[in-house]
Amino acid sequence: MPAERTPSGRRRDPRDRRPPPRRRRKQKRRVPPFALAIIAIAVVIGVIALATRGGDETATSQATAEPVIPKVSEADIAAAAQQLGPRDQELVNIGQTGVSVNKGGNGRKVVALTFDDGPGPDTPAILAELKQLNVPATFFVIGGNVQENPDTFRQVVAAGHEIGVHTWDHKDMTTLKPAQQKAEIESTAGEILSTGGVASRLFRAPYGSVDPSVLKQSQDAKLLSVLWDVDTVDWTRPTPDQIVQTAVSQAQPGSIILMHDGGGDRASTVAALPRIVKDLRAKGYQFATVGDLVISNPPGPDDISAESRSTQR
Repeated sequence: MPAERTPSGRRRDPRDRRPPPRRRRKQKRRVPPFALAIIAIAVVIGVIALATRGGDETATSQATAEPVIPKVSEADIAAAAQQLGPRDQELVNIGQTGVSVNKGGNGRKVVALTFDDGPGPDTPAILAELKQLNVPATFFVIGGNVQENPDTFRQVVAAGHEIGVHTWDHKDMTTLKPAQQKAEIESTAGEILSTGGVASRLFRAPYGSVDPSVLKQSQDAKLLSVLWDVDTVDWTRPTPDQIVQTAVSQAQPGSIILMHDGGGDRASTVAALPRIVKDLRAKGYQFATVGDLVISNPPGPDDISAESRSTQR
């Protein structure tokens, strides 16, 4: 067999045949354990930063971010209704007497502004006025309206105003059977708690219409029945001047003033509100929620009644 030649023409010595050099396999670099630990820590920090929005978000936007209100079960609602703090207990004790409060006592020049039938389209405007005026108020809400306008209702709660039960759909409670009365109150109290995360201790019957059975249902639900002594009749849509005149001329120490933020066009109420506050302040009055008014200025015998508000007139 002829000898093989190299590319240069030289004969190749058979003994020079060697296998071709093996290619070295690239070894995979192993990540040291301490490096893995550092990476894991960095990931955790990143997740926490995103969860708390602490990266690029300003303090202002964090403060105004709307909290997530978890839904609660019927058992949670029932439990919350039975949990009474010292302030709640004072209100409930008044309600245990089977009466409604029409106003606070005459000891101090303090009044309470109340708004019924919301939340509605005009509620945000009323909230804006109250914030500008730095005045607390009490909102007696319709359960169905809370369900339909949850974001607006949460604005009321977030602003720190007091919440009261005004039934689910504004029926005259005296025309209902006891079981229906109970359902109207409990369903609304439950919606208030599940949507806004607060438990109400106040109840206002639609039209101010109460009887012993209605008051008993309120009492059983650990709610204080609250009516009013000053009715601005703003639901008839009078002019702002007329609303201001009624509220300011009829107010007295301990008054509970009735207005509306739902149930129709409340533009006149919105326009009248800053003037009511300005004129009453000029007379030396201060403002409180119904609960604070009643506790700090307890109602006297003439400030409570077991009758409907319409009957008392």
